[in-house]
Amino acid sequence: MTRTRHDQFSKELLVGLLETVGIARTEVEVSSEVRSIDLLFVPLPEKAADREKLGLLGRIAAATCLIEPYRNPPAHLEIRTCQMRLFIQHGEHLREAKRNKQKLREADYEMLWVVGPTISKRILADFKADPSEEWGKGVYFLGVGEHTALVAVHQLKPTRDTLWLRILGKGKIQKKAIDEVLALPKDDPLRNLALELVASWAIRTEQQSDISLEEEEQLMNVSSAYLEWKQKTLQEGRQEGRQEAAREILLQLVAHKFGSLDMPVVSQVQAITDAEKLKQLAESLMDAPDLQSFLQSL
Repeated sequence: MTRTRHDQFSKELLVGLLETVGIARTEVEVSSEVRSIDLLFVPLPEKAADREKLGLLGRIAAATCLIEPYRNPPAHLEIRTCQMRLFIQHGEHLREAKRNKQKLREADYEMLWVVGPTISKRILADFKADPSEEWGKGVYFLGVGEHTALVAVHQLKPTRDTLWLRILGKGKIQKKAIDEVLALPKDDPLRNLALELVASWAIRTEQQSDISLEEEEQLMNVSSAYLEWKQKTLQEGRQEGRQEAAREILLQLVAHKFGSLDMPVVSQVQAITDAEKLKQLAESLMDAPDLQSFLQSL
């Protein structure tokens, strides 16, 4: 099953947000075979109030669950593969319970949430997935015994409640969600966390040599968030009144984009004492095609 860099973006964004309210684990191996769950989340009871701030994502995260995000509409086989992982996980729980002479209730088994931009009518019909008035438009549940739900991001109502899932969408849906994140109060912790996660993905993707047209579109969608994060980070350095902070920020940005840095490069950056020069270098970093070109501007 082919996964895209956007799937990685979605997973990292979900992990970052969900770690504010619980324990998020990725690539969780199941059984002895080479299969892994994309994201396994375990909520922390003391974080119940914080989960409400995540809206619909917080409701999903109210109980232990598996989350499988897709950049493109998931196909039949992809959904079945996700269910296979779910049921292997259920089987391991059952074996452990038997060893400990415990009984499991149906509610003790995890739910699977398959998240995609859209879910085709054919998929909904073939899996007998039904809409839910309780969960709202865009959320479909399979039979109770299957412990599986499908989320069509582009069908979700454009409200604050759905924001942290709509940011995983495509095209105009994602762009609007990014704009809504930027419109949140500047001291909102989730706003700042989302900007940092988006910026981190953008920096890594830019350094790839095989960026697809779809990824270029996504980079355009998140560019405003990336610039906002960069400006905020630099401003924090200036407010602290320490050039050292600005140098460390620049080194972090360079390392995010080009990978680990040799000591000569670190020494070159640390030798810069002009705060305005540090700011200009950070702003020009986004357009630098490679490390050598960036070093020539030092």
